[in-house]
Amino acid sequence: MKKSIAGKVGIAVIAAMLGGCASSPSQTDATQDSGFLRDYSNLPLGRSVRTWVSPKLTPTNYNAILLDPLVFYPEPRPSPQVSAETLQQILAYSNETLKRSLGQRFRVVDRPGPGVLRLRAAFTSVAAQGEGLKPYQYVPMAFVATMALRSTTGTPQEAYVVIEVEGTDSVTGELLGQRVRVGTGERLAKVADQKVITLDTIKPLLDELANGAFPELSQYVRPK
Repeated sequence: MKKSIAGKVGIAVIAAMLGGCASSPSQTDATQDSGFLRDYSNLPLGRSVRTWVSPKLTPTNYNAILLDPLVFYPEPRPSPQVSAETLQQILAYSNETLKRSLGQRFRVVDRPGPGVLRLRAAFTSVAAQGEGLKPYQYVPMAFVATMALRSTTGTPQEAYVVIEVEGTDSVTGELLGQRVRVGTGERLAKVADQKVITLDTIKPLLDELANGAFPELSQYVRPK
């Protein structure tokens, strides 16, 4: 039986956000922006990682992090491989492990305050590269279940995800940084190939990925 690609994306989006997926060499452009970020005009076009950071975001100015819960944007449909409950469990557990991992390196707080960087992030899109599709043809995550194996050869389409992150001053709301990243979930194919995905099947992987979250953040926020 052909496996739904939705399961792969359900895991790949988490991994890509946490740094466990390679960035795609393909380019991105403004037509692929989801609308999750408030302003895309500062982001360079034609790169797999589009980043803008304000010169105000420095370890001198910021010494703590307020982490908003990770979300799917828009919310994906469940599938026989990944239930709605499992998708929410993946988000909840990933939020927990990510906050714990960041807490080992930074001061993580639960309310706004001076010197606190607020981070919000979402897994916004998926793409498939295969026969009949242009490379990096983006579709809303709600329609990911319609992407399956190529009918002519049975060859799996390669799944990609887009992650959008925004950092603001937690008191003033001033925009301090943004990132749009295209990632691939190839590394996770073995786990995602299971007929039914549960939280328990990927907990060890999520733990591993969370430990490597945001490796460059110490350039902008003062570590403990």
